[in-house]
Amino acid sequence: MWDSRLSLIKLKNLFEVATESKKHTMQEDKLKKSEGDRPPSRVLHLYQVPADATAEEIISLGLPFGKVTNILMLKERSQALLEMDSEEAAVNIVAYYGPTVPHLRSHPVHIQFSHYRELKTDHLNRAELQAVNAGVSGNLADTNVVDAEGGLVPSHSSVLRIIIEKLFYAVTLDMLYQIFSKFGSVLKIIIFIKNNKFQALLEYDHPRNAYYAKMYLDGRSIYTACCTLHIDFSRLARLTVKYNNNKSRDFTRFDLPSGDGQLFLQAAAFGKKPSLLVINTH
Repeated sequence: MWDSRLSLIKLKNLFEVATESKKHTMQEDKLKKSEGDRPPSRVLHLYQVPADATAEEIISLGLPFGKVTNILMLKERSQALLEMDSEEAAVNIVAYYGPTVPHLRSHPVHIQFSHYRELKTDHLNRAELQAVNAGVSGNLADTNVVDAEGGLVPSHSSVLRIIIEKLFYAVTLDMLYQIFSKFGSVLKIIIFIKNNKFQALLEYDHPRNAYYAKMYLDGRSIYTACCTLHIDFSRLARLTVKYNNNKSRDFTRFDLPSGDGQLFLQAAAFGKKPSLLVINTH
């Protein structure tokens, strides 16, 4: 008799726990769905923002798609709010950075629509915003670059400086061409050793392509967990290549001599080579 009552009590408790757990799960699913189903807004919510990221770097994520009208930094939460001048620009940003997660200071940053329709506060005054919209921190070109869609791209050089760390496997010029050509026409590549580090200079046909490549590839690894790319804009406006060989290449000049193309840097290869970085730009 008592055993039967105890069994019923246990079953009742188990049922209550299961019911509460199910309610909690349904609430979580509802919250996730509401987050994902937010209607378009010209205000974007960025999260997992590095603590040392600057307002200019965050603004640079939006500039290829249109004019940035306001920004609010929430450093204590590793978040930021970015207001664009139009809802269309914000929609294009979310669509582009969905499959192509941007990186700031080698950390992935995620972007979604905010529930705010506009930002009431002026985190940057209008003069500062105007200056940033005219060209993000350190204009290295004489004029701004207008994207095909009408958005303003930061006035950076077409040349990228690439440092590869954790060089456990050999990296070649042809491999860099294969990876970086996914973002546009690569004109020239020079690879070299400096401070015992594998480095490269790579020139695109357009600053916009250099910008997209940096935003996508900075902090990523060519092979799983090794051969990590650290990318910055070079101060060089263009590259000069005198020889076509395994350490320099001008893809617009096939008539150049080969010269001495030897480049030596010991790669600490071990075990089975992992998979190569796959770029999907669609």
